[in-house]
Amino acid sequence: MFLVRGEFLKRVEFFDVSKFFRTNRGGIVTAVDDVSFSIEEEEVVALVGESGSGKTTLGRLSTGLTRPSKGKIVIDGVDVSTIKDPRELWRKAQAIPQDPYAALDPYLTVEEVLGRPLRYLVGIRNATDRRTRIQTLLMKTGLDEKYLSKRIRQLSGGERQRVLFARAFIADPSFVVADEPTTMIDFVHRKEIIDLLMKLRGERHTCFLFITHDLSLAARVADRIAIMFSGSILEDGSKSEVIGNPLHPYSQLLTSVTPERLLKREFATVRGSEEAFPANYAGCRYANRCPYVMDICRREFPGYTNMNSHKVACFKYS
Repeated sequence: MFLVRGEFLKRVEFFDVSKFFRTNRGGIVTAVDDVSFSIEEEEVVALVGESGSGKTTLGRLSTGLTRPSKGKIVIDGVDVSTIKDPRELWRKAQAIPQDPYAALDPYLTVEEVLGRPLRYLVGIRNATDRRTRIQTLLMKTGLDEKYLSKRIRQLSGGERQRVLFARAFIADPSFVVADEPTTMIDFVHRKEIIDLLMKLRGERHTCFLFITHDLSLAARVADRIAIMFSGSILEDGSKSEVIGNPLHPYSQLLTSVTPERLLKREFATVRGSEEAFPANYAGCRYANRCPYVMDICRREFPGYTNMNSHKVACFKYS
């Protein structure tokens, strides 16, 4: 953490982070390509992209579920790769998965699910102290003390999601990653879930990475939006600028999508995040679909150009 005015300031930083995977045929796939950005205390950054764009991989990298092939991730001034004890990392970073049914053991009680991180991560050995802390957090998530003895299999999807939120925040981490946390929640309860996330984030002063394919949802929850395509961040800025004044051609296409265009399959032109590129490809990965493509776009990736309150990776502006 960084000491500011006598208090510790939480912060997460990504420095030239890349992740490569080897295919069954011996080839190399670049899932994340030289990503650099930071998340400040209490800030919500929405990472928006299609399936296959690399956003989930980046989330897994940031919570230590997999290691970067290149670059580094720093949480509270500590390089994640230097942390040997996984418990130390889990005290700093937590993840909220999108599927509440697969993420929790159905035969454990709510108290057992939330008590384990308190005991093994926070070091609270006294059962009474653990229960008191669990009850306090459950109340914040809208679940009262009667849920302590309930087994996970007795809970609805929305209740399970609330338990996942409580588990993520119970060790008071600096950084939380939520990967499509409303996917398995019905529309009626979606607002409650988002409001709960924002409440917990504000109370705990947490850095927050919100991963989604839904740009309208990102506009609602985020302070900043980063647009990701085929492993690269193409645009990053305040939500008002990215939504109201998108600069990258891909961002412009995303913000122009309407239900009518979806029905006409006009959105199909932006598909291709999973497109294969040679291992030594150095150009912009959106070049093959960009209406403004230039020769240089296929030779090298553009540097980031600062435009008011956000930055864009496009030769149109450099």
